[in-house]
Amino acid sequence: METTLFEKAMLGKWDEVVNICMENPMALVSSITRLQDTALHLAVSDGQEQTVRKLTQIISEQPNPEMVLGVANKRGNTPLHFAALMGNVAMCKCIAVVDCSLIALRNHEGETPLFMAVLFGKTEAFHCLVQMLTLDEVYSCSRRKNGDTILHIAISGDHFDLALQIIKLFGEVLVNAVNEEGIAPLHLLAEKSSAFPSGSRLGFLKRIIYHCMYHRIITA
Repeated sequence: METTLFEKAMLGKWDEVVNICMENPMALVSSITRLQDTALHLAVSDGQEQTVRKLTQIISEQPNPEMVLGVANKRGNTPLHFAALMGNVAMCKCIAVVDCSLIALRNHEGETPLFMAVLFGKTEAFHCLVQMLTLDEVYSCSRRKNGDTILHIAISGDHFDLALQIIKLFGEVLVNAVNEEGIAPLHLLAEKSSAFPSGSRLGFLKRIIYHCMYHRIITA
């Protein structure tokens, strides 16, 4: 069955993939690649929104659908991790609406789907997932193993507009957070400002530095 599912997916025969999973729901949790991806992983990574909707619908009708949607591959990534890093809002909603706790599942690096959205600079996917969580839940999803927060990685990845939005949404909690090396977002900003002395990037950096300093001052 695993070989058949893989072959159908590789040939783009997604309707047949859906039919197989409809007839045998256990196929939904089968690892069909060397990285232990499921059919849903492959459908998401191939951008097959209609197939993802159909497979998610089948899963939602099974007992404990969140467990099926939470099946991870060899790197610990779930289909929602894939949807988030791709920035596909439709697929993020389709999967996460079944159970928002899926947003908090971590891969082997300790990265949640919310974290992945920021890591890859996917602003719309980030906002989509944030809206499904409470503020406390967002904070709990915002760090990985080495202590980096979503603000650290937004700055490191030059996603300055997203970094500004994160500061405005969450303020001093993330502004003042340090990773395991004792590095705060402001330290990263200091390096960025010297690396990019001109142009629009500097405008973003100045605004981020202003907001970071503002939040540090009012909480001091």
